Amino acid sequence: MNVKEWQKIGWRHNLWELVRYYHSIRSKPDDWLKNLSSTGSELAKLLQISKNDLELLNSYIQYRKKALKEGLELLRTEEEAISFCKSEGFKWGITKTKSKDHHQATKTLIATVAGIAQPICDEYGVSLNANPSARCIWRVGNLLHVCARNLDGAIPDLADPFVVWEIKEYWGKTGGGSKMSDAVYECQLVGREIREFETKAKIKINHFAFVDGKEQWASRKSDLMRLIDLTSQGLLDDIFIGTDVENRFEKVLTDTLNKRRSI
Repeated sequence: MNVKEWQKIGWRHNLWELVRYYHSIRSKPDDWLKNLSSTGSELAKLLQISKNDLELLNSYIQYRKKALKEGLELLRTEEEAISFCKSEGFKWGITKTKSKDHHQATKTLIATVAGIAQPICDEYGVSLNANPSARCIWRVGNLLHVCARNLDGAIPDLADPFVVWEIKEYWGKTGGGSKMSDAVYECQLVGREIREFETKAKIKINHFAFVDGKEQWASRKSDLMRLIDLTSQGLLDDIFIGTDVENRFEKVLTDTLNKRRSI
């Protein structure tokens, strides 16, 4: 199965709670899974897990391991991200810190996402807010949803966007820290609230995440894995890791705007 097939299961399916349980096992999780899957497993009986859910869980665990390996190979170094911006003529900013001892990271992923999205939006005659400074809100009839946090991009704007995204680029030269876990929780919170509002309002909101920074994300494989899980679950519609922004984003956004136009 591919990510779109996993998403068809639905974000409320029991599978995703089992995946979270598996992910929480720090010592020999595969032994835990083997025990859970064994004939007459007391743990499976206690959790009231069906045979079908066990088969899905075993299949998904293999999928996520493969997806993580592929994701790690896609991650770019800051130098590679800068090189792509230069080749496309994208201008990037710098994330300045108070301490000069800290790495002054570039905002190359932010620049790349905006640089690719803008001409596509222009072609389809829709606006792009590539640097939101306030919350997104949605109003459908008497329903209102205010996003839990400021996002990093919205089409067409902060009021009733049908495409939103979060950007998690970390270019520090040392291993990543708790900010990586924070990134996961932020995407999960925003994604779950969007899915819940979609259900009530009967609308579609596309929620994307962009991830890059080879040194930092490679040191936080568990967090990257959880973002892959969120995408498979459908709390993220798509995740663009490293070179994905160069090779996939243009087509995905074009297809998304095409579908919107046909509604």
